[in-house]
Amino acid sequence: MGTGTGTGTGTGTGMRNRTMHLTFPLGLIVAGLWINAAVAQESDGTQGQALVIKPRISLTETWTDNIAVGSGLNKKESGFITQFAPGIRIDAKTARLKAYFDYALTNSFYSNTSANSQTQNALNTFGTLEAVSNWMYLDFSGLIAQQAISAFGAQSPSNANVNTNSAETSTYRLSPYIRGQLASVADYSLRYTWSTTQSNASIASDIEFSDWAGQLRGSTPFQNLKWSIDATQQNASYSRGRATEATRVYAMGTYTIVPQFRVSLSSGQESNNYASQNVEDKLTYGYGFDWTPTERTQVSAFKEHRFFGDGHRYSFNHRFPLSSIRYSDTKDVSVLPNQFTSVGLGTVFDLFRQICSQQLSSIYTDPNQLEQAANICATNVLNQSGIPLNTQVTSSFLSSRATVQRSQQLALAVQGARNTLTVLFNRNESQSILAASIGIDDFNNTNNIRQRGVSVNLSHQLSAISSVNIMASRQESTGTGNSTLKAKTMMYQAGLTSKLGSKTNGGLTIRRTEFDNSTTPYTENALVGTISVVF
Repeated sequence: MGTGTGTGTGTGTGMRNRTMHLTFPLGLIVAGLWINAAVAQESDGTQGQALVIKPRISLTETWTDNIAVGSGLNKKESGFITQFAPGIRIDAKTARLKAYFDYALTNSFYSNTSANSQTQNALNTFGTLEAVSNWMYLDFSGLIAQQAISAFGAQSPSNANVNTNSAETSTYRLSPYIRGQLASVADYSLRYTWSTTQSNASIASDIEFSDWAGQLRGSTPFQNLKWSIDATQQNASYSRGRATEATRVYAMGTYTIVPQFRVSLSSGQESNNYASQNVEDKLTYGYGFDWTPTERTQVSAFKEHRFFGDGHRYSFNHRFPLSSIRYSDTKDVSVLPNQFTSVGLGTVFDLFRQICSQQLSSIYTDPNQLEQAANICATNVLNQSGIPLNTQVTSSFLSSRATVQRSQQLALAVQGARNTLTVLFNRNESQSILAASIGIDDFNNTNNIRQRGVSVNLSHQLSAISSVNIMASRQESTGTGNSTLKAKTMMYQAGLTSKLGSKTNGGLTIRRTEFDNSTTPYTENALVGTISVVF
């Protein structure tokens, strides 16, 4: 996807009008049909409250001394920003459907006449529909968010500020699949995934992606030895870049040494046109292990030889009674911006879900009931603490080509009687591997982009209805081999949130942002007040 101008600063002078994507109403209608159909089948109420709908509306008033960030220090203008945002959240939990849907439409108005009013969409939805009992399923997801065009252009402190390096980007995914047993010999699964990613920046590349994935998995006469055969076929089409295709087939054997420890070996072949104009074949092989020393701790590692060198998947998870820690390190080919490759509510939500699951395990013995209770618990904790459920440590950027991406994440969450602490570290390294591309993005100026970020968030519960939240974050992007491609963002923020009524919440936040690069550095100070009503 196109991620900037030829200078790598991503000024976005060819921005399209900020209007709602035409594909969104269709996605909303389809999601609604799925939910209504699934809930209608269980209208007898045996599953409890299967569908929860919570409309809301919020009003935000921001005073800032820099409305249009990234325009240069000499053009710094102060003013008020008024945002009016109706929204809705839907939770569906039935025997056939598990779904989450959250959408808001934000209308922003500026006291400064040089800034035009704008409309922004925000969507986070995902779920699974069991179409045929114990055989056919449908996964679906959608995400609309403000996305940095270039990693080296001005990074937005808020979606309220005007920023030509920001674009509204949406990704929708449909993934039907079947799974079952083949003549009591092996388990099988076959999945098709289709996704589309679009941006309202004229220089950005839209992406259409399709993937077929099949697997056979079975046992052997040796009780501890298992086997599997996997095959995938992928196609990615870029509106401003070169189309790619990739096929891979590999077999894996897994041997359980003791119940808590098992080792794996794999071997296969892959073919793709990532690194050349023509499709090339390469052999692959790998090895790894999975270790679960206790029910609270999981360690996993797998390393394999690929066409680009060595790829890997490393992870470590451990949960304490009131805290949780997670580390992951992956290196693989990526065809989408990393913000749009994950489905769900994000690292912070996952961490607190683990903590809640640990605390509630003695109350709920049924795994499904425990999962639902842990989800509700994690959502309530984060909402009361004022911490966004899908917090991002580093913002991604748009690209018009496949890349080799290494992503490292370390996340720690601690929940006390009145204090909640989250610490997030993130490091991403993206390397262009295409032999040629017609796209316009940051990789036109550098082959390797490194991003590092850290975020610390502390929340203190003042009373049953009020809390104070303090946050500090730092993000840095560097283009290897070119000292001019460097950007750094620092943000400091403190806020007070409180319930103003049974359905009304209010908040007051003060923040300071410092951004530095070679062309559009800026500083910003802002005071933000918000009132929201959930019906």
